[in-house]
Amino acid sequence: MKVSVDFSFNDCCKQCQVSKDVFDVLSRDTDQLVYSKVWVPQYTRQNLDFVLHCTCDSQLPLNTIRIPARLFGISVGEFTSDYALMERVNSRPPSLTQIFLLIRDQLYDKLLQLPTEHDIMEFFSKKYGVVELGTVVHENEILDPQWCQILSCNPYKQGVVNFDSTKITLIRDDEHLLMDVSSTTQIPIENADYGKLPFESLREKVSREMLVPEPCNSDDDSLYVFATMDTLVSLNVISGSLVRLKSEQNSSSSIAKMFVFLSPNQYESGKVYLTPRLMYQFHESSSISIWPYHNLDVKQIPIAKSVSLARIGSWHQSQKVFQNIILHSLKQNFMDKRRILKVGDKIPVVFDSSLLPFFENGGDGPAWHNELIEADNLVWFKVEEVDFNNDENSTINKDAIFLVDPTEQTKLVTVNVVNERPLPLNKCDFLSFYRLDSVFQFDYDIFPYAKKLTNIVESSLKREQSRLNMDTSILLHSSNNGTGKNTLLRSVSLSLGIHFFETDCRSLATNLTSVDSTAKILGFIKARIGNPLSHATPAIVYISHLEHLFTQSDPNQDPVAAKLSRSFEAEFVNLAQHFMHDFHNVVFIASTNDISTVPSRIRSRFQFEIEVPTPTEPQRRDIFRWYLSQDQLNKGEHNSFHFTAAKDVDYLKLALHSAGLKPLNIKSIVQTAKAESYRHYQSNTEDLIWQMNCCVVTMEALQVAINKARDEFSESIGAPKIPNVTWADIGGIDVVKGEIMDTIDLPLKHPELFRSGMKKRSGILFYGPPGTGKTLMAKAIATNFSLNFFSVKGPELLNMYIGESEANVRKVFQKAREAKPCIIFFDEIDSVAPKRGNQGDSGGVMDRIVSQLLAELDGMGEDGDGVFVVGATNRPDLLDEALLRPGRFDKLLYLGIPDTDEKQLNILKALTRKFDLAEDVDLLELAQRCPFNYTGADFYALCSDSILNAMTRVAGDVDRKVEAYNEQNDAHVSVNKWFDSVAKEEDTAVQVQMSDFVKALQETKPSVSKEELAHYLQVKKTFEG
Repeated sequence: MKVSVDFSFNDCCKQCQVSKDVFDVLSRDTDQLVYSKVWVPQYTRQNLDFVLHCTCDSQLPLNTIRIPARLFGISVGEFTSDYALMERVNSRPPSLTQIFLLIRDQLYDKLLQLPTEHDIMEFFSKKYGVVELGTVVHENEILDPQWCQILSCNPYKQGVVNFDSTKITLIRDDEHLLMDVSSTTQIPIENADYGKLPFESLREKVSREMLVPEPCNSDDDSLYVFATMDTLVSLNVISGSLVRLKSEQNSSSSIAKMFVFLSPNQYESGKVYLTPRLMYQFHESSSISIWPYHNLDVKQIPIAKSVSLARIGSWHQSQKVFQNIILHSLKQNFMDKRRILKVGDKIPVVFDSSLLPFFENGGDGPAWHNELIEADNLVWFKVEEVDFNNDENSTINKDAIFLVDPTEQTKLVTVNVVNERPLPLNKCDFLSFYRLDSVFQFDYDIFPYAKKLTNIVESSLKREQSRLNMDTSILLHSSNNGTGKNTLLRSVSLSLGIHFFETDCRSLATNLTSVDSTAKILGFIKARIGNPLSHATPAIVYISHLEHLFTQSDPNQDPVAAKLSRSFEAEFVNLAQHFMHDFHNVVFIASTNDISTVPSRIRSRFQFEIEVPTPTEPQRRDIFRWYLSQDQLNKGEHNSFHFTAAKDVDYLKLALHSAGLKPLNIKSIVQTAKAESYRHYQSNTEDLIWQMNCCVVTMEALQVAINKARDEFSESIGAPKIPNVTWADIGGIDVVKGEIMDTIDLPLKHPELFRSGMKKRSGILFYGPPGTGKTLMAKAIATNFSLNFFSVKGPELLNMYIGESEANVRKVFQKAREAKPCIIFFDEIDSVAPKRGNQGDSGGVMDRIVSQLLAELDGMGEDGDGVFVVGATNRPDLLDEALLRPGRFDKLLYLGIPDTDEKQLNILKALTRKFDLAEDVDLLELAQRCPFNYTGADFYALCSDSILNAMTRVAGDVDRKVEAYNEQNDAHVSVNKWFDSVAKEEDTAVQVQMSDFVKALQETKPSVSKEELAHYLQVKKTFEG
């Protein structure tokens, strides 16, 4: 229902007062309290629906409502919309379980003196007119700009308050946020220099309903300019009137139509907001002057007979396949509006490339084209020449403005292609304005490699402008794909205003066994990029996946292929030189996921090498913020509601739990959580009303999605899934656990303690008799600290080819660095790193593996924070001595056999904590019966055998019960049928009795003899003294 709206500035007004005719419509078929959703036009794409309690005011004019101004952020004297939309809500408002209130410090101290929460509720009821179970309160609602604001509500964003059950949490305003809310950011009119106004671009189109006065449909909306009401007053400009914009830095000027921003809005006072077309003209200036046209009427502007337009060079403008749809979109751009132009103006044209097949043969495309268009690309045209209808008009100054009127049959002619630098995204967010695919904006403090790349590209362009002929070539590399190299380059090129041309070598993969195939590949790259480069500079030429273009050839095995490879490498270098020398302002960039495959002749030609690693924790946090922003969550959505991230989303926690994941993994996590949230609201549509028409993506949904992604990631990197092993599953580990906490937990949770330069421990070696829980301990570490886990066995590293075994060691550590925080567990490490010089292999493979392992352990100090190495061995005396020095495996922990009844009891308690033990079971007595050379594995076997004995005993009892039942009832019931129809719960319960343990104890023999145990104790004495 569309109604006229009036705003109340009464602080105690919390209801929606409606005229009698509106109330009659809303209260039809109900005798309960009336609630309705109210929507006031705003400038954001995601408008909030506020639910208000409606009361009748017969004094209001027909079809009119009066709503609290403060709820919508409107102050006295501001220019507002004159209408609102409302709809009755049939369900009762839910009672909120908790509300968080931001309270000014003086009021906070007074409220704490009240005896109960109920008294606090009574205070708010009387002070701010909050009626119990009647008034709807809303998240972020300002109850009093000086004293109180509702920060958050649970479990919904709006609802009613129950004085007995709603929990109220007071938050002291120590940061004076309420003062910021109450203070205005407007620039005083008398202090503002409106002769030189700062300006920026509009991020979103303004709908016609938000324009006052509402213009006619044919008005040129690409020339609209917006400002706040006090700015227009200071300029002596009436909203909807024509103005002249003039740059302070150059002689550029333009006509525009200026409108006022209605309240509520988030725009700054004393600043002007321009459309992308005007931003292209003025983006090199820092301020503009605005002068009103007092006597100019659009009817006085001459109409052009013909206009010559030049295509501004870009990738799409150079591709013939796009020409039909671009020209159709250009035509439609002039058919819809009476455009006001002058020679030199740039004209933006958007088109939907998904409709390309409908324009392959020319024509105007399908009839429904204009209704379903979702633009995904933007191109520009430039006005080159203009001719007028008669001789009188033809004498007008060619720099003067003119009209292109479709009803007057103005002829449009495209003449040529011109070179113009693109509009920089850091000056104008045209992607958001036209709803094109946005690009991640890198924070240079968090992404140092993005800053380095940007500085290199900027410096290269400055050298070109100063006529210093210096080539710039960059090689981006990473250890795997999906780290964001393409996104990085696209972001840099858009932000700086540089053309971007990419060729993916995966599409060129072919067998380089002939001169023909080499020539075809190079010819394709040259034709694909060289054509647009002639009219589109400055530019980045990007060759991705370089590893697919070059192959390693052994000249001894295949001299012909080796010669062709060398020839191809030389021709590729010449091609790169061609792009940088023959075209002005070109930066040549290539990327690879395996830099070792790039030939040295090629690699040496790149002046800079930049690694794009797997995102670190701060980087992942920034990526999560990006994907959970309003714009990204609602990109491409056309629902009646919108998605938003819950206020309890902990970005730091998300970053910690997503270690090793790449940007695309994070995007997938957010999409999965978003889909799960949508499924929840599909089954609870009423919840959307009380969530202010928001589908909330919760922290719980994100955690579930992260766990799923981590499982998939573990499989992709070859890391096994770790069972849920906790400290409670392992007994008798108090001393060892303390050492582990110092080594692993302390650096992870308190890195600030190590800023003095003290080296962190990175290696732990478990040693002792077999079966004492070394492997189980490593799994418990990974589980309890939420670390990725690599388990490495010796045979996995060995390879028959020279150098491959050492490469396998490097790959393990590289994967661990990418997946950090991470544990690398070397089980039976004595088989991987034995003493050098004692091996009988003629190739010295084991010696080289040990040397490589030592090098990797030493290199962990450079970029290995968060990577921990855990080794386990029964024979530390067989290890190479170099492994055991500080800085490598610098902490040796002996996991021995429990030598006291108390230690054995702790292990038995841990192993039987999930057992159903009978009352006669005495674990201490059982521990006293066990010999002192029982290992942890022996105790595990004892407990396993005991429960197996109990199951066998219960199975025998069941057989006897079935036999007795058949005899008593003269039936032939099978065991399965007896379980289904006769058996009770106690008949199938498996309870372990003391006799089961005693029987298992008699059958379990120690796996370590007393002589072997004495040997291990001697080894311990040797290493620990």
